[in-house]
Amino acid sequence: MIRLNQSGSHVIGVALLVLALGVVGFAGYKVIQAHNNTTTTSQPSTTTTATVTVPKTITNAADLQKVDQFLTQASAQLNTNLNSSSLNTDLNSML
Repeated sequence: MIRLNQSGSHVIGVALLVLALGVVGFAGYKVIQAHNNTTTTSQPSTTTTATVTVPKTITNAADLQKVDQFLTQASAQLNTNLNSSSLNTDLNSML
């Protein structure tokens, strides 16, 4: 049986590992950089709303009503602050 000399082959594996880590690191850097740019430029308008205290566990109908009120309020705020053109731009930039 012919035995091939494989000394030094681990260097190729280490080089590939370093390359993969570099690619992942660069992609993460670009994502964070893009996130920091969008958070400073697209601040939603501030609105004053009443806060609702949400119970940790729902034990009766009153707790359920509080949770329902909170979710309704959150949905209304989301619809008010949602800018669909900005959302489309952000999604397209991610593709």
